[in-house]
Amino acid sequence: MGRRIGRLEQTGIYVGKCWRLFINEKQWKNLISTLIITVLISFVTSEKTFEDYVQTKNSCFAIVCACIWVGIFNSIQSICRERSIIKREHRTGLHISSYIGAHVIFEAALGAVEALIVLVIVLIKNKSHLPESGLIFPLAVDMYITLYLTIFASDMMAILVSCVVKDSTSAMTVMPFVLIVQLIMAGVVFELEGVADKISNVTVSKWGLNGLMSIALTNDDIRMNPLFKENDWQKAEAGNLFRIWLIMAVISLICIALGTLALSFVDHDKR
Repeated sequence: MGRRIGRLEQTGIYVGKCWRLFINEKQWKNLISTLIITVLISFVTSEKTFEDYVQTKNSCFAIVCACIWVGIFNSIQSICRERSIIKREHRTGLHISSYIGAHVIFEAALGAVEALIVLVIVLIKNKSHLPESGLIFPLAVDMYITLYLTIFASDMMAILVSCVVKDSTSAMTVMPFVLIVQLIMAGVVFELEGVADKISNVTVSKWGLNGLMSIALTNDDIRMNPLFKENDWQKAEAGNLFRIWLIMAVISLICIALGTLALSFVDHDKR
C-alpha cells in the first residue's frame, strides 16, 4: 500500500496545480483584465477625487466595484469546473481542507499582484491631489491593504459560490446576482435602512468603500462640502480603518469555512 499523503503535502501539490493552470490555461490574462478595467475607471473618475466629497465617494465606489469584479472573476469557476475530479479524488484520500487551502493560497498571491496594479493606477491618476498621509501606515500602504482585502474577500466569496454550485454554467448564472447585491448594498446608489442596512454589513462593497473613504477623509477639505454626511465607519481614524480591515478578513474566513463545509458533501452529488 502506498504512503498516504498528508494535508500539508496535498496543499503543496494543489498549489502547484493552480500555478500550472494559471500558465497553461492563460489565466494570467486576469492581470491584463485588471489593468484594463482600472485604466478605464481612471478615465471616467473625476479630477477632484480626494478633494471633493461627492466626487471622492463616487470614485471610491467605482474603484471598489472594479476590485470586487476582479476578485469574483478570479475564482467563480475554479472549483465547480473540477467537481467531478474532486469527487473522485476525495474518495481516494483528498482532504477538502487541503484543496481549498491551496486555492486560498494561490488566490491570495494573485490578489496581491492585482491590488498592486490597481494601486499604481490610482496613485498615478490622482498623484497631484492625494491625501498627505495614511492612517496606520504610509498612504500607499493603507490604500494597498484596503484594495487587497477588497479583492481577496470578493475572491473568497466567489470560491464559496464555486463550492456550492455544481457546474460552471450555474456559477456564471449566479455571478451577476452576487455583483448586483454588492452594488446595491454599498450604500451609494441607494440609502439603506432597516433590514437592507443590516444585510449590507456582510457585503464586501460596504467595507471596501468605507475603508477608502476613511483614508480619503484625512483631507479636511472634503468635509467642507455641504453634501458631506457624517458616517461612523468613514472616520479618518486608525482604529476605524483597522476594524474595517478586520471585518473584511473575517468575511473572507467565513467564506472559506463555508466553502470547505459545502464541498465536503461532494460525495453526495447525484451525478
